[in-house]
Amino acid sequence: MSRLFYYIILTLLFGAGGCAEWETPETPARSIFPQSRIAPDAVGMEVALAQLDTQQTDDFELFWNQLDQQALPLALRKRLDQNGLRAAVMASAPPSILHQLIDPPPILPDNLNNLEMQLYLKGLLRKKQRMITHDRISNREGELYSIPVSDIHPQFSWNIRNGDMETPGAGAAVRGGINITTFPQGDGTVKLLIEFEIHHGKSRPQIAERSFFKENRQAIQRLEDLKFEIVLMPGESLALAPTADIADLGKLFFGAAQSESEQPNSASSESPAPSHRLLLVRIVQTQMDDLFNDSRFVEKLTTAFAE
Repeated sequence: MSRLFYYIILTLLFGAGGCAEWETPETPARSIFPQSRIAPDAVGMEVALAQLDTQQTDDFELFWNQLDQQALPLALRKRLDQNGLRAAVMASAPPSILHQLIDPPPILPDNLNNLEMQLYLKGLLRKKQRMITHDRISNREGELYSIPVSDIHPQFSWNIRNGDMETPGAGAAVRGGINITTFPQGDGTVKLLIEFEIHHGKSRPQIAERSFFKENRQAIQRLEDLKFEIVLMPGESLALAPTADIADLGKLFFGAAQSESEQPNSASSESPAPSHRLLLVRIVQTQMDDLFNDSRFVEKLTTAFAE
């Protein structure tokens, strides 16, 4: 009886389960959306700097009047205007006239010299590019990105105005730069800190600001009274340009650099309106969201100003 009992038990244990199939774990479905390649606290930006022609003055004013100038406080706009600068916000759908401003101008055969005409007839003459820089960058939270917006002015003197106060300055090899620091917000927007800098003089070994190492750089004057913050949604852009007269700091940062021999003579006849530059900073993508904010990168990176 004991052998029969054990036989029955073994049959129940192994015989009943022998027909069961092995279960394999299901392969998770692949997402149709590509995984983001930027850090959780990073902001994708598009930075464009364009050199406009002297004949585009009217078109530029039409373009500027279609931007949201009320996005910045009135006191800030007055302070910028007092120094020959202006700023506004461009919606995600830019005015159609923007393409006319930044696209390469058509080639006019009547304006070509002999060498240019030969190249033109052979199909080798390239269109003049208005776009100086057009970069896509990924900026971390608190990271500073520097843009050298102006050419190097051999000699330049300036006045920084704040109400009735003026701070004069002058130097050689003067160049204007703009720093952008990004702070992604939990609601999907991005706060930008905009700072203006004047670089001038010969490059000398100096202690770097964010380390103990020395670096060769020019003297830097930061315009503390002109820095400001602006909050943008993805798709929106910050536009920076000089005022219509292209004078003061507007000329330093966005005007064309001229040597002393090219400076217009006050006794000469009226010259055409000078050309100027336009800076656009567009928010392309942000990863920050309060719903997915369990892990945050705390490392701060710094981009050095390119001399």
